[in-house]
Amino acid sequence: MKELIKVISKKLLLWSIVFNTIYSIADYGEAFALSYFGTSPLTLDKIIKLTVAVVIAYLIMLITSKIASYIDNVNEVKSKTAIQKYYFEKVQSMTMEKIAETHTGYIHTLILEVSDLFMNLVWLFSISVLPLIIGTTSILLMVCKQSIITGIICLVIGFLAVYLKYKMMSKKQKYDKQVRKEKSRYNATFIDFVQNIITVRKLNINEFCKNKISKNSERYLKTTKVNEIKRSYMNAVFTGLMNLLYVVVLISTIIMVKNGEDGLPYLLFYMAALGKLYIELNNIVKLIDITVRFKGAKEQLDNYFKGSTKVELIDKYNNVKLTNVIFSYTKDSTKIKIPEFILNKGDKISIMGESGQGKTTTMNILAGLFPLSKGELKIDGKTVMNKRLDLVFVSQEVDLFDLSIRDNLCLGKEIPEEKIMQLLDEAGLMNWYKELPNGLETIVGEKGIKLSAGQKQRLNLIRGILIDKELYFFDEPTSNLDIVSEEKIISMIKKYLNNKTYVIITHRPKIKELCNRHYVFEEHMMKEVITL
Repeated sequence: MKELIKVISKKLLLWSIVFNTIYSIADYGEAFALSYFGTSPLTLDKIIKLTVAVVIAYLIMLITSKIASYIDNVNEVKSKTAIQKYYFEKVQSMTMEKIAETHTGYIHTLILEVSDLFMNLVWLFSISVLPLIIGTTSILLMVCKQSIITGIICLVIGFLAVYLKYKMMSKKQKYDKQVRKEKSRYNATFIDFVQNIITVRKLNINEFCKNKISKNSERYLKTTKVNEIKRSYMNAVFTGLMNLLYVVVLISTIIMVKNGEDGLPYLLFYMAALGKLYIELNNIVKLIDITVRFKGAKEQLDNYFKGSTKVELIDKYNNVKLTNVIFSYTKDSTKIKIPEFILNKGDKISIMGESGQGKTTTMNILAGLFPLSKGELKIDGKTVMNKRLDLVFVSQEVDLFDLSIRDNLCLGKEIPEEKIMQLLDEAGLMNWYKELPNGLETIVGEKGIKLSAGQKQRLNLIRGILIDKELYFFDEPTSNLDIVSEEKIISMIKKYLNNKTYVIITHRPKIKELCNRHYVFEEHMMKEVITL
């Protein structure tokens, strides 16, 4: 929790506590005004003074509640953003093995849940802790003034209500955990189908998807029902004990009246104050409940980041070397063997071989995306730990963000529009560009859904050129292109990357001609091909 407290706005939280405390003082001030002026016999003068006091209290409550609400809303947006950025950094540090073991939709759901619970926790803390102290003190002063025995009874009942609810919440924690698990599983499945809606349409698997969603929904609903039964019982016990306070106070007031005392001030005070105390105590219990749920959700989320460390990027190197590498994704999968692979600065290397041999895996290893259990990756003769090469990876599978063309190409860099236009023209995309409704500000859709495979592949190359690194990895950069478009891409690589270092996976002879060194995979083993 400490790491999340560091990223939220503590100044806004402090102001929220201040205004919520003022609100609480005014709120209980109303109850004291009722008891002070509401004595028998009621006179016009008392009623006027009571009205003035109540109006002042209401005005203070109105102003402070609006200010506190504004502060809380601003704080929620700023703090949630900070928390989600914090976890985005954590996701960035996950190994590919960890990512492959889970569904990113599941992690996404947990991150949102943790940020929501944490902000609810912060909000409840700001509106309940000091107000509860103020309310408890006010009621105890009044109760003890009336009857010490009544005060002790009310105190015992109040704390018993909180204690029992806390104990029941602790026992209910395992049900909360199961609900979170099924909720995340349901959301992950739903998100997966929505994100891949084009695949769903292509395969005409609408019924399969709905059945899968329904099946996960049933499991989620089943755990939710059990959890809600436990929650309802817990709340019933708490509410029953809190209502018992009213009974105690009414009995005490009856005794006062029977003894000839004026019970009206106390009755008015309790009827006003106990309702407020009920809210404060319930908020404290909610605070405890959310704290427990938050810790459970955060623990689940943090388990995905165990063993993950921040990776340092290496942008200066002279030599990269893989030796005696034996790699497999699982114990039973085919082993990929790389006796030796050498990449010197300025090299232009091709990797060829049949599909499934290990070409892309080799690039993933070189890029530091997969750790080695057997073999070594050395940079300038040193084995790298928690470091990877700073490079541009132009993948065969092009994933564009649901942003504008400009954002997808520039990724935040200030690049002259003339340069972008030149690259679009050289890639053979100018005619397509001229038909766009909003030019570079045109949104490409999720994963570039509005673009063809060839358009995405050429935009991917342009993006890589604009990123402008010293090292480039290309995985089948022309796989979705015709001969004419391929020639354009080859020309662009020659023109813009002539002084760069790059490795290209390809089946195309013309692409191979861009390279001065060549490796090939045969029977899942890499070897260098020496050309004369």
